[in-house]
Amino acid sequence: MILREMTENDFDALYAVLVDSDIMEHYLYTFDEDRIRGWIRKNIERYKVFGFGLWAVVLKETGEMIGDCGLTMQIING
Repeated sequence: MILREMTENDFDALYAVLVDSDIMEHYLYTFDEDRIRGWIRKNIERYKVFGFGLWAVVLKETGEMIGDCGLTMQIING
C-alpha cells in the first residue's frame, strides 16, 4: 500500500467505503454524496493549511483507493 493526498477523482472509491454500513458501523453519522465531497475538500484544505490530513490508502499494485487514514486536528469537549 501507499499513502497519497486525496483528490476530487477519489470520490467513487471513497463513496464505496464510506457508505458501506459494515465498514462504518461504529461511525457517528452516515455519509451521502455531499458529505463525501466535503470530506475530500476538507482534506485538500488541511494539506494546504497544516501540511497533513487524511491520506488516500492505495493498493500499490493496482492504484485502487481502498480507504483513508491519517491525522486530523479536532476539538473534543471544548
